[in-house]
Amino acid sequence: MERVLDPQRSAVIIVGAGPAGISTALFLAKKGIRSTLIEKETFPRDKICGDGLSGWVVSMVRRINPELLRKLQSLPDQLPSHGVRFFAPNMKSVALPYRNAKYPNEPPGYVIRRIDFDRLLMEEAGKNPLIEVIQGVTIANFEYGEHGVVLSDITGKLCYTASMCVIATGSGSKLARLVIPGKKDYKRQATGIRQYYEGITGFHEGNFVDFYFLNEFLPGYMWVFPLPDGRANVGAGIRTDILKKRKLSLKLVVEQALIHKPHLAERFKHAHPVSGIAARDLPLGSKKVKLSGNRVLLTGDAGFLIDPFTGEGVGNAMWSGFAAAEHIENALAANRFDAAFNKKYDRFVYKKLWKELRLSAWIQRLINYPKLFNWVMNKVVAHPDLQHSLIRMIDDLGERRKLTRLSFYIKLLSRNGTT
Repeated sequence: MERVLDPQRSAVIIVGAGPAGISTALFLAKKGIRSTLIEKETFPRDKICGDGLSGWVVSMVRRINPELLRKLQSLPDQLPSHGVRFFAPNMKSVALPYRNAKYPNEPPGYVIRRIDFDRLLMEEAGKNPLIEVIQGVTIANFEYGEHGVVLSDITGKLCYTASMCVIATGSGSKLARLVIPGKKDYKRQATGIRQYYEGITGFHEGNFVDFYFLNEFLPGYMWVFPLPDGRANVGAGIRTDILKKRKLSLKLVVEQALIHKPHLAERFKHAHPVSGIAARDLPLGSKKVKLSGNRVLLTGDAGFLIDPFTGEGVGNAMWSGFAAAEHIENALAANRFDAAFNKKYDRFVYKKLWKELRLSAWIQRLINYPKLFNWVMNKVVAHPDLQHSLIRMIDDLGERRKLTRLSFYIKLLSRNGTT
C-alpha cells in the first residue's frame, strides 16, 4: 500500500537521522519546507566516531540555531576543546591551539559522544512542526511512481512517496549504491576502531585532542580524545586497501603501542577499557563521486565526504545538509527534480569542499613517509614560528596548500637545529 505524502505537507523524504539527515531537515524547516525524516534505529543510538566536534561543526550548529549551540554548551556530557596535538613517529609532538577570532569568549571545539550529540540534534528535529520523524523503519527499496520517488521498507508493506529524496544513510550505504551504482574502492575507504577508556593521564590542560602517527601503520593514525568524567575515546584508523595489503589488525597495533611505546605506556599505565571495541568503514572524499540523480541527493558519508586526512566527517555532513536544503528550495520553486537539474547540487557541494578534500588526500599520502614526517616535525618543534604557521593551516586552506609546494620544504632545509 502506497503512502502518498501530500507535497503541501511533506515534499521531501530524508533517509537516515545522522548529522547529515537531521541538518537537511532542520535547514529545510528554516525555509518553511516540510520533510519526513526516516531512521532505521530508535534513538538514542550509538555511532562509531572519534567524538570530536571541530569549529566547522560548531559553526554549522550555530547556523541551524544559536540556541541549539547554547544547549550543546550546557550539556554535562560535553568537554570544551581548545586545540590538537600531533605526535610524530619519533614521539616528537606539537600542540596547536584552535583559533576562534570571531567568537573569542567561546570554546572553538568540543568533545562529546556521538550518541549524545545525535540525540541533541534529533530532539531539535522532533520538536519542529515541519519535520515528521519516523523511527524503527528500514528503507530498502527505491523506485519511481506516479507521485514522485517511492521508498519502501524491508517488509514491502510501508511505502513513502514525495517529490524529492535525500539519502543520508551513512558509510557503506547500500541504498545509496542502489540509487547511484558505484564499484567499491578500498583506496577511498578507511577502516576505524574505537574503544572507551578511563584512567588515562597526560591530557593537555586545554583538552586538546591527540593524534599519534605510528610507524607501524602510516598513513593511518591512533587518536586519544578526552571526555568528561575522566574518560576518553581511543581509536585508530587506516585506509582499507593498506590494511588489507599489510594484513594488519588495528586492535593488535593499538594494544602493542600501549605496551611498547614508552610515552603511551606511561599514559595508559593505570587505564582500563570501559567498553568493547567497535569498528566502522569510512568513505573518504579523495575522489569526486556522483552526488545526485533523478529526484535524489546524497549527503554526508553516503556521498563520500569524509576528510581523507583527519577522518572528520560531521562538519562536512552538516554542510551537505545545508547545501541539500538550498538546492531543494530551488528545485521546488522551479518544479524541477530531474538528474540534469540536480547536477547543480553536485557542483555546489564540490565548489565548497573539493579543494580541501583534495589537499587532505595529498597530506595523507605525504605522511606515508616516516622519515620525512619526523624531519618536518623536528623542524616544527624547534621553531615556534613554524608552529604558528601550522596553527594558521588548521583553518586556512591557503596556508595549508604550502605543504604541497617545494618552496616550503626548501625553507625548512634552511632552518638550523632540531630537537
